[in-house]
Amino acid sequence: MQARQAQFEVPDRGGNRFVRHSGLAAPYMYDNVSTDVPAPPAEAAGVAHLGFTGGDLAFANLRWNSDGTEKPDFVFNQEAYRRASIMIVGLNYGTGSSRSTAVTLPLAAWGVKAYIGQSFGPIFVTNALAYGVVTVQLPRPTVDRVAAWVRANPGVEMTVDLQRLVIELPGQQPIPFTYNERFRNKLLNGLDDMEEMEPHLAAAETKREEDLRQRPWVYNYHGP
Repeated sequence: MQARQAQFEVPDRGGNRFVRHSGLAAPYMYDNVSTDVPAPPAEAAGVAHLGFTGGDLAFANLRWNSDGTEKPDFVFNQEAYRRASIMIVGLNYGTGSSRSTAVTLPLAAWGVKAYIGQSFGPIFVTNALAYGVVTVQLPRPTVDRVAAWVRANPGVEMTVDLQRLVIELPGQQPIPFTYNERFRNKLLNGLDDMEEMEPHLAAAETKREEDLRQRPWVYNYHGP
């Protein structure tokens, strides 16, 4: 059996901050990757008999042979990408089920803090947000260019900067990106859902009181 990958601490869900992250990147350029791929159940992955848990289950179908040895063609098993904490992905990454382990298992295994891709499953984006993981969406030609740079520059770190809204590749012009402003605010300030809502609660209560005066019958309705 190969040496096991050190696992990273996974934070509690909600209220996690992301401002800027520098690290190695791993190209995983496949389209329509279901959450079952990064987060398969141990039984379905064929490694339940090995007792793998936590980050060792990340991409288990692709990562491990049935005897616990590594599959050499899986990107994170290759020397250039073993320490990667950024993933370059294709179209509709993280589609399918709502399992948050599609975010937390790669986070535990390699500390994956950022994904750069053409598009992402909506629930995957929501789960990533909760754990302080950023999902940068770019046109496919730009994603392909970033992936090509990664392959051509093994061992060279890149940076995802959410404050400045740029991706920095050494020797290249910064690549700008847009981000949902509400999500960006939550990540930059490390806000959980209640902390995000708190500044608006007084205005919401005022609006409710006004609506109660104008439409009291709505609030007096008693259904069967």
